[in-house]
Amino acid sequence: MIRSLFDSRRKRGFFALQLLCSLLFQQSTWLWTVFSWPVLMGMLLSSLIYALVMQGFFADTFDRNAVERVQQTLTLPLALPVARDMVLAELQARYGRRVRVQGDSHFEVRTACSFKSWGECLSVDLAEAGVAATRVHLCSQPRFRLTLIDWGKNRDNVDNLLQALAQRGKSGL
Repeated sequence: MIRSLFDSRRKRGFFALQLLCSLLFQQSTWLWTVFSWPVLMGMLLSSLIYALVMQGFFADTFDRNAVERVQQTLTLPLALPVARDMVLAELQARYGRRVRVQGDSHFEVRTACSFKSWGECLSVDLAEAGVAATRVHLCSQPRFRLTLIDWGKNRDNVDNLLQALAQRGKSGL
């Protein structure tokens, strides 16, 4: 049970953050009292208990919604120039002016902040997979490196774009 509370670096970091915040909050109260070792030990013990309780409460949330870098690949039955135009049109329809074109076959999008996240970095790479086929590689990761929970936003970005591209590729647009 205890081992599952600390089995990843993010969980250990979250525990340290909770402990630090609790100690800082209690320190402001402690400054107004007369210094004594029992009060200091009580403050440390209560901070440790608080951090353990919060860790137990959020451990399941971390397991279900932990941040992950999501990558998937799709092969479209289209030539590279046609697939490039189709991918660019789909990205501009979804994200507008936030689409950055870098080279002939690389696109980057920085999504806006929402209630679920601070934004994501979505990259699309195109490569030839044959005479009339194009491989599309999608990758989504949080824009803010210290993000602990992304609530499935990266997975949604990749899945929705992959589904739209597959649908457009089948219809030949």
